Amino acid sequence: MDQFNKIEELGLADKYYGICDQHPLRIGEPIEKMPYKEVLKAAEGLIDIKKLKGPGTCYEVVGLPETVFLRFIVQGRTRVETHFGLSGVHVHSFAAMCLAAKEAAGKDRPKPPYPRPEAHSLDELIQVFTQLKNLALEFDRSIK
Repeated sequence: MDQFNKIEELGLADKYYGICDQHPLRIGEPIEKMPYKEVLKAAEGLIDIKKLKGPGTCYEVVGLPETVFLRFIVQGRTRVETHFGLSGVHVHSFAAMCLAAKEAAGKDRPKPPYPRPEAHSLDELIQVFTQLKNLALEFDRSIK
């Protein structure tokens, strides 16, 4: 519970919601095709990711400190879900962890309660990945 309060006190939940606000759900807007090989190519020099095997579209950030674990699951071709963990902290999605932080602090729930950033192009997808990676690193530095 203390970790959730600290997340809220440091404004980390609001930073996540800010990323979601920058990349909102846009129904009816065209979506660029983003095959994984093109995603990996677009990421070169910006964020070090690898495509994970198996069904679905899942990428893992490599080269992070040993204390940080971060994966991106692209849902419905546009929505970016995270699988995130720090040493000593249970693995969560950013959406679930930030909601828990708001609730622990007695704050109103965001609407929707579990927002996720959306990307409609390769450039936007890499921007979202990079913003979420930077936030994960900020979580790691702040919660120690």
